[in-house]
Amino acid sequence: MLNNFEIRIGTQFIFGRNVVSQVGKRMRGMGIHRVLIHHDGGKFLYDSGILNRIKESLQKEDIYSTELAGVRPNPRLSLVRKGIELAKREKVDLIFAVGGGSVIDSAKAIAMGAATDDDVWDYFTGAKEPVNTLPVAAFVTYPAAGSESSAVAVINNAEEGKKLLGSNEILRPAIAFMQPELTSTLPDFLSACGIVDMFSHVCERYFSPDEEIGVIDRMAEGILKTIVAVGSKVLREPDNYSCRAELMWIATIAQNNTVGIGRVQDWATHEIGNELSALYDVPHGATISIIMGAWMRYVYKKKPFRFCRYAKEVFDVKSENRSDEEIAYEGILRTEEFFRGLGMPTSFKDFDIPTNGIEDMLDRIAFRGTDDRIGGIVRLNRDDCRAIYTAAFENNEQQ
Repeated sequence: MLNNFEIRIGTQFIFGRNVVSQVGKRMRGMGIHRVLIHHDGGKFLYDSGILNRIKESLQKEDIYSTELAGVRPNPRLSLVRKGIELAKREKVDLIFAVGGGSVIDSAKAIAMGAATDDDVWDYFTGAKEPVNTLPVAAFVTYPAAGSESSAVAVINNAEEGKKLLGSNEILRPAIAFMQPELTSTLPDFLSACGIVDMFSHVCERYFSPDEEIGVIDRMAEGILKTIVAVGSKVLREPDNYSCRAELMWIATIAQNNTVGIGRVQDWATHEIGNELSALYDVPHGATISIIMGAWMRYVYKKKPFRFCRYAKEVFDVKSENRSDEEIAYEGILRTEEFFRGLGMPTSFKDFDIPTNGIEDMLDRIAFRGTDDRIGGIVRLNRDDCRAIYTAAFENNEQQ
């Protein structure tokens, strides 16, 4: 059943071909005069001309812009601090992220820090709650994290070896520009990482302890089924606008919580996988493809109904007089097969990750609650998470 919930998605979406031409007018319509353009400095931004077109569009409306490049996957707190200093010095009134989830998350953190004298890291450790932020605009070049309309940001404090999430409604960007044709030149690995990321964002909400199936579940199943159908196709047909547009919008709805409202969510796969990023700087999508199958194998027998339903509705697994557990297990195998078909790793070994850091990663997981555990569909303690890491290293396919 649907539990009590509140949701407000205040992001304005400008979606379609050549939306870059609207940037300046939209900013002017918002009353913006000075912006900080934040990006990764990647070759694509210059070769595609998209960065120059954004600047030209702003200049045409007499909007001043300054830049801060250098965002890396698993965005760094050190760059966020530089951005805060620059934003305050230049008296900007909006942070304009041009890129994917890492860039947008970094921009959100800069926007929070630029609106206060507090230490922005306190908003991620939970020491303080943010009460104000500069508006954020996002021009999405890499659909994956859905950060363009989500209420969360993830920042990596490399000095402390911590990758933490901040969550607050003020983090939702004010406006998002989404131009699907730009993503046709993404490398296959980046496209695949994005597909896995959006798939996992739906799964973390779908794998709920509630056994009742309702409209939110059916929406989630439809999204997952579409990702499976479109995900492999887009790698074969990179210029397929229809597929690119589907994935770009799915990335958004997968993470803005429209398929997570009114339910207990899980997020154990993310919490376990994030430590691979924090310790070994593994790309986020790869951490998910490595951990998800091991997590599924560890928990599915405790909640076979929902895993069985997932196998049937997402991968069309047939019953054939089999038990729920047998059907569920085939769904797990199909999930990993889907990831491998995208060229993604499904074990530590696939990505040359050592196992000598398991205890260190366990030390960093924020076990919480009265039972000192993580997860939603099944609550997991330190020993459980150790077993999942070990299974992910071995990728044990035995039922």
